[in-house]
Amino acid sequence: MTAASTTRLPTLIAALSGVVAVCAYAGVALLQILVWNPEAARPGLTAAQVWAEVGAANQGPPGAFVVGVIAIGPLFALVLALLFVLTGAGVWSTIAGYLGLLFAGMPGYFVASFGPGMGLGDTYLISGGDFSPGRLPLYAVSVLSVVALLALFVGAAVRSERERRTLAVA
Repeated sequence: MTAASTTRLPTLIAALSGVVAVCAYAGVALLQILVWNPEAARPGLTAAQVWAEVGAANQGPPGAFVVGVIAIGPLFALVLALLFVLTGAGVWSTIAGYLGLLFAGMPGYFVASFGPGMGLGDTYLISGGDFSPGRLPLYAVSVLSVVALLALFVGAAVRSERERRTLAVA
C-alpha cells in the first residue's frame, strides 16, 4: 500500500459515508412529501388516493419537480465524492463538505414540499404545512450538521492558533 492510498482511505470512507447519509436524507424527504404527509393530512386515505383527489381538484399532484429538487442532494454528494477522492482532499474537508450538504437539505426540503403542501391545503381546505412528524428527523439532521460544521471550524481555528504559537516560540 502506498502512502497516497493510505491517506486517501479515510477520505474515501468519509465520502462514501457522506453519500449514504445524503441519500438517506433524500429518501426520508421523498417519503415525507409523497407518502407520510398526505396520509397524515387525510387519515384513512392512501397517498395515491390523496394525490388522485388533489389532481382531480386541479391542484397538480406532485411530480418530477419534487423528485428533481430532492435528487439534487444525492447528485451533489456523488460529485463531491469524486472531487474529494480524486483531489486527495483531507478527511476533515470531506466531512465538512457533507455536513454542509446535509444542512442544505433543509431549504431543499422546504422548496420541494411547498407545492405539494399547497395542493393539499387548497384541495382539502387545510393548512399546507406538514401533518406528519417525518419532517422532524430531517430538521434535526440539518441543525446537528450545522452545529458539527461550526465545531469543526472552531476546532480548526484553535488548532491553527496553537500551531502558530508553537512555531513562534521555536
